[in-house]
Order: sequence, then structure tokens, then C-alpha cells
Amino acid sequence: MSKLTRRDFLARSGQVSAGAAAFSLTGCPADGTPPDETPPEEQDPAGPWGTPGDEKQAEALLPEDKRPEGVLEFFLWGGVNAFDSFYVIPEHGDPAAGGPFAGEGWWVFQEGDDNVSDTFYNRCDGGDRELLEPWVLDGAGKQVNIGPYAYPLRERPDLLARMRMFAMGHGLAPHQAAVPAALTGHIPGNPRLTGFGSHVERYWQDRQEGSRSAPYSWLLLPDRRDVASHNTDAGVATGLHPARARPTAIKIGSDTALVDLLLRSNLSDRSDEVDAALAHYMAAYGQRYVPPGGDAPVRAPALGAYEAALSGLNRADALRALLPNSLLQPTEAESCTEVSDLDLTTMQLKLAAHLLTQGDEKAKYVSVIDGGMLPATLGAAFDTHRYHVVETMRNLIHSLKALASIINEPGENDPAKLDLDRHQVVITTEFGRSPMAGEPDGLNHWPWGYVQMILGGWVDEDRSGIVGYIPESGYADQESLTPTEFRAGLALGMGIWPFNQEAFAVGDTRIETNRADAGRWLREHMLGY
Repeated sequence: MSKLTRRDFLARSGQVSAGAAAFSLTGCPADGTPPDETPPEEQDPAGPWGTPGDEKQAEALLPEDKRPEGVLEFFLWGGVNAFDSFYVIPEHGDPAAGGPFAGEGWWVFQEGDDNVSDTFYNRCDGGDRELLEPWVLDGAGKQVNIGPYAYPLRERPDLLARMRMFAMGHGLAPHQAAVPAALTGHIPGNPRLTGFGSHVERYWQDRQEGSRSAPYSWLLLPDRRDVASHNTDAGVATGLHPARARPTAIKIGSDTALVDLLLRSNLSDRSDEVDAALAHYMAAYGQRYVPPGGDAPVRAPALGAYEAALSGLNRADALRALLPNSLLQPTEAESCTEVSDLDLTTMQLKLAAHLLTQGDEKAKYVSVIDGGMLPATLGAAFDTHRYHVVETMRNLIHSLKALASIINEPGENDPAKLDLDRHQVVITTEFGRSPMAGEPDGLNHWPWGYVQMILGGWVDEDRSGIVGYIPESGYADQESLTPTEFRAGLALGMGIWPFNQEAFAVGDTRIETNRADAGRWLREHMLGY
């Protein structure tokens, strides 16, 4: 396909201006114009963090029996293309129909080497499956199909029956900005940039009754050198929360070093003595922060961070018990005739299911950063500037097979697997891929129109479907969500009131009146209640 010419660009710009809107991260107009009036924020409530400030705000929360017991987030790192995987509308870009978008979207790689059909049937075990399977109508009344790359979901009607898809849009094209924005809802430099797991950890810590050794939130990363370069560490950022809210992060690889470190074998049998000494010095140091005549230390975030680290050290034995060797052994994988001797995706997902289902100390939230069965040419699993069809199909088919394998099928009732009546699965990515070709066999970054999905939990069959839509231009419409709104709504669905100084402000959403109205809009528009 030829590159985008100036004439095509002007035609595209006119179509977009007339029919669709590109969102800024906050949902304000794309030109950055602020709302006419920003209302004063209400006072945060007294009591545990994440509590609504009054009864009107509390009305936006879902009933407790609708809230998931635990949430798995599966972050498809690199930017998954919507137009040939989860959100396929062959009517868009149909070459036979002509127009400024002819040959785009689904149609980009229908011919030539490594085209969609030949790759699926000849290299990726297509068998007698159809390339496309109709699912539901989008907000514009267009038939949306699930594509060949996502056939592991198509083969689980129970999953599609409880899947709610969200058209998404923002304006951050580099991975280094889009990844933290997608993981937190805030752009780099914002003091409130906070990993979602920190909100969950803080919420449940403040409501904890009795003793607990296990974290409420975890982040599982592939042990690869290029992961940190895209700012994935935003997943454990604490922002304005105290340091104790930090999720526990583990790099999963051929040799998961944390497991051995938790044994503290370098201390031989003197770990109790070391712990006692550290506690002594901690107490002595803390006394320096108590003013003369006072009975409590002054506010000292650095001291709190040190206390949180020491507390984590004291939980080493309990953490080690939660990480069985059987789930950390390297395994092999095969997808689209390619083989990997280190299947990090499956290892991460199996450990995530284990953490979410283990008795009284089970996690409330586990985030998995998926680096794919094999890295794409440029590193991240789905950053397919080259060899888009082969690399996306290989990794997405494998990743979705691994995901489906840890979710109970109807009647299965395996206690070690996720149950969509009790758990929720969130599939996210930092952006999509362009509807037009970039390199001859690749696609570029496209934050202006992509999709994310939520399965199970508060998504029942009545709420399955699509929120918003992406027209032929590839730019998400005004009913679509920004990463900020998605994160705030995800918190609301877990029972966490999102509008407070540590999380989100009303001005971070398109609702400009007050917190109660913003919460009610998220409940109705995103959650569907």
C-alpha cells in the first residue's frame, strides 16, 4: 500500500473534523481548551481511603454483590491493532467502495506476502475456522467481528457473552508517555501518577481486619531488559499515597531471583537477630522525628517509606510461601510454527491465577505485563512496525490461549482457576496500530482509536457489548473513553471511590459539575448500570 499523501491527509483531516473527535487524555477538547468553569472540589471524607464523601456520591458505587473479588489485568504491551483483531468491520476501508479510506483497516494486509488469510491457515493452525466471526453491533450500528488473531476468545462463547468492549482514544503516540498513561490514567510529570494497584493496595490496607502477610496487589513483569524503557514501572508508582501502598513487583524469567532472595540464605540462621536489630534502629531513628514534648513523630514520608520496606522484609517467609516453584519453572510454547523455550506469558498468567485464588490471603488485583511468546522485531510484543501480521498473530493467539486456559469453562469449577462470577479480567494496551500501512509490512502507533475489554465481574450478559465506536476514519467518537476515565471507572467497579486527591479529579473526566455527577456518569456510561 502507498504511503499517505498530502492530498489524502487533507481529505482524512476533513472527514475527521466533520464526523469524529480525537480526545486529549482528560477528555477535554483536543486543542487543549479548558472547560468553561472548573467547580471547586469537595472535601475528602474522613475515614478509610476510597470512601465516598456523602450519600449522593455513594449512590454511584455498585452493590457489593456486583463487585469482583479479584481483578486480573492483562496488559498487551506494545499496542495491539484493533482493526484486525477485536474490532473488525470489513465495511470500513472496503476497496470496492472507494473513498479516502479505501484499502485501510482490515484490508491493509489482505494481499501480498504474509497476508492475513495465508498466515492464518498455513502458519497459525486456522483449520476450518472462518477468518471473522460476527459479535455485536457498535454504537454506530456497524457489525463488529472478532478477527482470526483472537480466535481463542471466539472458541469460548462464555467469555464473549460477558465481554464489554470500550472504544478508546488519547493523543500520546510515544510508548514512553502512552504506557504510564494507560497504566495509571495520568501523564508523566503529574504528581498523582499512580499505578492502579497502589489504589487497590491502599484501599484494602485501610480496611484490613486482623493480621495479613500477603500483598493485596501485584505486578508481574517479563524479565527482559527492554521492559523498563517504556516506563512500565509506572505500574508500581505510589504517587501521593504512602509508600506502604506500593504493589509487589516480580520479574518472571528463567530464574526468578526474588524467590531465592526471599529465602534470605545469606543470613544463615541469624535472620531473627537481624530483624531485631533493624527494628531497634528503626525505633531509635523514629524518635528523632518526635518534637520536644510530643508523643508522635511529625509527618515524614521518607520515614514511612523506610518503615514500609522493613515491614516487607519481615513478611519474606509468607511471600515465599505464595510463590511455589512449580509455577516458576520455565516452559516451552509454540504458536504459528514458531517455538519459544521460555513461555513467560503462560508462567505469568498461571502465577496470577494462583495469587488471586489462594485462600484467605488471595490478592485483590494482579497486573500482568505481557511481552509475548517472542518479542516483536522492535522489542515489545505488539509493537509491529515490521512483520505485523506474522508477529501479531503469533503472539496474540498464544496470549489469548494462555488467558483462556486460566478461566473456568462452564461447569468446570476448578478452584485454581478464575471464575467470572467472582473475578474480572481486564485486557488493556497503551494504544492501537494505524489503519493505514507504515512500513511496507508494518503499522505505526495509533492512540486515537483502539479498544480495551473487560470480562466478567460486574459485566453480565446484559452488559456485554461495545461502549462508543470507531468510525472509518480510525478516530474514536465522543462516546469513547480516555485512559483516565477508564481507570476511574475500573476503580468505581471495585468499590473504590476514585475522586480524591490521590486518584482522580472531576476535571480529569468530561463531567464538569461535581464528584457525584462524575461517579454517576461512569456508572451509567462505562459500567452500564
